[in-house]
Amino acid sequence: MHAMWLILAVLVGANPAPVPPPATPGLTYAPPEYPTAAGAPAIYADTHEAGPDQSFLLIGEGLDAGVELTAWGVHPDAAGGREIKPKLQTASHGALIATLPERIYEGPVVVWAKNDAGYSAPIVLNAPQPWWCQPDVAAPGSVVRVFGRSLAQPPGRIRAFVYLAQPGKPGVWLRIVQADKYELRVALSEHLEPGEYQLWCHAGNGGEFGWGEPIPLQVAAAAARSPASVVSFSGGNLQDAVDQLAATGGGTLQVAAGEHLLSGTLVVPAGVHVTGTGRDQTVLVSPADTAARLVSISGPAWNQGPSSIHTVGDEMAYRVTFPAAGSWTVWLRYATEMSPYNLPGVSEHMTLRVGGSEPVPLDNLPNTGSFGTFRWSRSATIQATAGTHEVVWKNVKGGGIHVDAFVFAKNPDYTPGENPLPVTDDAAIVVQGEDLARFQTKEGTLPGTDRAAVWLAGHGAGISNLTVCGSPRVNLGIAIRHPQHPQWIENCRVAEVNVRGGEGKQAENCGVRLFHADGAVVTNNELWGRAPLFLSGVRRSQFVANRLVSQTLWGGNSEGYILGRNNTVRQCIIEDNVCASPPGTEAGGPTGRRLVWLSTGRGSVDWNWIANNREDRARFGGVAGTDQNVGEMILFEACQRIAYYGPLAGADAQSVTLPATLPPTPDDRLGNVKREQLAHDEQGNETPFWPPDVDPGTAEPTVDEYFVTILRGRGWGQTRRVRARQAETYQLDRPWRVAPEAGCLALVHTAYWRNHVVGNRTVDAMTGVQLWISCIENVVSGNDVQRMRKPALYLYGNCTTLASSMPTTWNRGIGPLYFNHIEGTRSDETSCGALLTSGERHELPVEFPRCLGNVLRHNSFVRSRADGVLLTGNRPADELQPTAAIVGTIAEFNVVRDASVGYRVARSVEATLLRRNHAYFWYPVNLQPGPRVAFQVDNEKAAVAIELNSVEGTQGGGDGQIVTEQRGPVAAAQ
Repeated sequence: MHAMWLILAVLVGANPAPVPPPATPGLTYAPPEYPTAAGAPAIYADTHEAGPDQSFLLIGEGLDAGVELTAWGVHPDAAGGREIKPKLQTASHGALIATLPERIYEGPVVVWAKNDAGYSAPIVLNAPQPWWCQPDVAAPGSVVRVFGRSLAQPPGRIRAFVYLAQPGKPGVWLRIVQADKYELRVALSEHLEPGEYQLWCHAGNGGEFGWGEPIPLQVAAAAARSPASVVSFSGGNLQDAVDQLAATGGGTLQVAAGEHLLSGTLVVPAGVHVTGTGRDQTVLVSPADTAARLVSISGPAWNQGPSSIHTVGDEMAYRVTFPAAGSWTVWLRYATEMSPYNLPGVSEHMTLRVGGSEPVPLDNLPNTGSFGTFRWSRSATIQATAGTHEVVWKNVKGGGIHVDAFVFAKNPDYTPGENPLPVTDDAAIVVQGEDLARFQTKEGTLPGTDRAAVWLAGHGAGISNLTVCGSPRVNLGIAIRHPQHPQWIENCRVAEVNVRGGEGKQAENCGVRLFHADGAVVTNNELWGRAPLFLSGVRRSQFVANRLVSQTLWGGNSEGYILGRNNTVRQCIIEDNVCASPPGTEAGGPTGRRLVWLSTGRGSVDWNWIANNREDRARFGGVAGTDQNVGEMILFEACQRIAYYGPLAGADAQSVTLPATLPPTPDDRLGNVKREQLAHDEQGNETPFWPPDVDPGTAEPTVDEYFVTILRGRGWGQTRRVRARQAETYQLDRPWRVAPEAGCLALVHTAYWRNHVVGNRTVDAMTGVQLWISCIENVVSGNDVQRMRKPALYLYGNCTTLASSMPTTWNRGIGPLYFNHIEGTRSDETSCGALLTSGERHELPVEFPRCLGNVLRHNSFVRSRADGVLLTGNRPADELQPTAAIVGTIAEFNVVRDASVGYRVARSVEATLLRRNHAYFWYPVNLQPGPRVAFQVDNEKAAVAIELNSVEGTQGGGDGQIVTEQRGPVAAAQ
């Protein structure tokens, strides 16, 4: 039986199944066997789900207007199911949109495409897609949350089916605690044996075709619970008590009620939990006395350093220990841009002096392009005796420079690298620019130094049931960071804590800030700060049910109540948080810019659950007189790194291989990238950028933060996560549906991938939910957006360069907007309900779609001041390009009420479906002359299908002043 199933799976392309396969619930399938043939269509990617009377997109080869579709689905009167005939809506640019019949039944649907040569391999719509679970290491008897798509059985979504098995062994069906379309909670048996398991989801119908791909789950043996030490503390030096408890193996320190003045930063080491008797009863007070020792949380690091050291006479002194006497070559990593002052750089404007010796000029310091673009320079040779010396840098001629680091090398042939950056060893001494013994400058600034009232500094450290009161000396209420950062810190906990009073302004001011935290829990706290919750690299963590209060402490307000800037956010739960303003500031000018802002940079943002977060009488945006282009309530904004763009050298079922060297990128394709920023080998050949395997402590993302997206050629439209790299070959997380081949156009990039944005409430800001560059397969569902200055939903693809690589750069690069699913979201009073658009540099050709396969379904956009739904590129309407910028958009079952144009398909858009949408015009929203238009297609030749929509005027019926459908230039409607 098992062998027969494997053969059938190969023939019809069914999803994988557990081995040995268990009996499956519900009705089964017996679809026909349609063998594939040379020249038959090939389906590369699809929009995954479509119920009765809903539409789906196929991307592939041979999907033109002459193709036939056939499908197979469950039926109550046919034991093996029945044939289904989808309706072809449009086929263009390799994208085909079709609609399932209204009277089919819910469940998995197997789809084939056929031409004269034969049938494609099939795809399965509506099969479960479990993406990740938390925890992914669970104890017997615990509850595991599973996140993904199509997880519960439609139409009721109250039943789900989850099977747990070790590979090759019989498994068990798990008890469902809670079921939903995008989340399940399942209970593990108390009798499970420890080991590596696979968690399988089944659709509840469809037999072998109802399985989703498995996700891993490790069952760990229940930890032996020895009585934990509990020590009471009522007065004295709290740090001494914490250290004594740590020395005995850790435990809980129970702090009595009352105020406890800290002697400095309270450092909580591994295995120690500090708890009070309640938020309003136990108060830890950070000292304001300047004599009290406050630990610097963030030490010296790359890509930061002294700046504004441009005045003659500025000095910086360092303590450097030279292991041997003799000549030392000085390498300087710096940034400068003196072109506005007609200077080629700052060569010989600065000197270096060792002890009482004569100063040595620092040479070879040309402009680098900006004060944030660092490069290495072999600048001088100094003499030093063995031992520790004061090394003094001095500005003798004026001119600006940003000093990142010095390297002193004994070997004159030594050359420091960028990937990885050097470390102090037998070959060289590395001194970070900000690691100063003395800083005497007129206007110089140092990178912000984080100081905290409390520092959780070891695995398993925690704090709970008390209040932390800061002072002007601390900018962090609670820091979570490993002392050997960038090493990750594990399993720290902050619960039932009130953080207030931190006024420090030397760096970002936060209630809780986490640096590379794995498995952290921050829950049921009240956190005050400029940025109440700051995520500087988090994995497998929970941020739940916190009340966050944002305060404007200087200049503009914080970038976000929940701020994840330029770092990894992966497999995290961010839910049920409430964002508020301090008393007396609940109206008027806002105190925080955004509710949630997660940005890529040193990593990607993927597999996160962002749900049911809301405001409590808070407004969002910039302080008057500062940047007003802010206020995106839930914002995914890319600081994108492109490791490679170009043709593949080869590929197989679960990998891609890049060329080792490349022809130089033509000047007219560089766009915003400078040639010197491209990756090169030692011979000067242009190459892909090769990401580091381990974190080098720099701005570079590691290899497992990247994704591979196929943009053109065989297999286009597919995205896979990178797992590892061997030489020029990237291993991927799962097989391709259709493997690409040599010559296919590929992108290796950081991204926002498979995140959920569900059930959040966003009000009084600039935009509601913004997917901004390189957002792929995200779900935006059931959100509430009210009163925005700009669109409720802002969905943005991007292309500003066609260079072979690009350094980490804000709001630039090649950023696909592929296969995002937007549903059930309501908006009221915004500029545009949903804007799906592509940003381009006009001199670059459109060789691949920037936006592909996005679905807008069952959304409601009320009182849009411009268009209700707008799909548009930004190229001239009459410009001919190899493809369109926006391809394969489905908009159905949406409501637009009161807009100038209900649904508008503008420039560079192809293969679009507008179906079963409502366009209501009850009240005027602007003073533009001319009739209102329900459905507007600017390019009358574009492949846009419009059917079964409803249009209504002021009386709840037809209105002769409304243009129902217009194809042609929008000017004709005004």
